Amino acid sequence: MPNQTLSNRLMTAVCFVRRGKIFADIGTDHGHLPIYLYKKGIIKKAVAADINPMPLESARRNIALHGVRGGIETVISDGLEKIKDFTPDDIAIFGMGGELICRIIADAPWTKDKNIRLILQPMTKQDEVRKFLLDEGYSIVGEALSADEGKFYQTVCAEYSGKTEKYSLMELILGRLNIEKGGELFRTFVLNRIEVYKARLDGKRIAGLGEEEEILIREFEKILENTK
Repeated sequence: MPNQTLSNRLMTAVCFVRRGKIFADIGTDHGHLPIYLYKKGIIKKAVAADINPMPLESARRNIALHGVRGGIETVISDGLEKIKDFTPDDIAIFGMGGELICRIIADAPWTKDKNIRLILQPMTKQDEVRKFLLDEGYSIVGEALSADEGKFYQTVCAEYSGKTEKYSLMELILGRLNIEKGGELFRTFVLNRIEVYKARLDGKRIAGLGEEEEILIREFEKILENTK
């Protein structure tokens, strides 16, 4: 059987998956994450889900190739629509926009269960995902950064607590736990954010706009000053 490896961005999910649990991978694509977790003995079993038949068929082929058909089921599902019956403990939603991730969770109120863990990697609007979680009573219990092929990814781990919480704007954009943790990758990520917003500012200055970008750049620079 072939060896199973994961990209840097998928590896950030592994540290948040609890041992011996049932795992659900939403938008599984090729099924790499559940295959890795099952072969490593981290999870008891898994369900790999996708809304489209073609990527799910690719996942089925990989599951068979790695000899793990007994531990990983597949299902066509629009988000979490058909996942509840699999009674997952840990749910990963990677590779989707932030708005879609919020919609998927909002459409599955059964995830408001203190025994369920959400492991999310929004490709866009990470601040909106954090705000949605906090407003809906989910507590952010872990965060991780990764860099893959020149892009930065933020992974957010949340569990339902029933308590709402407020983050500052910088905490919503960068992640409170990422800020507290700091480190070289975090500093590089913040520098990248500064460059992104400076590019936006240059574009808006022509029209006499850009006040929001100027404020954010100053806030990012303050974070850098206080980060080791």
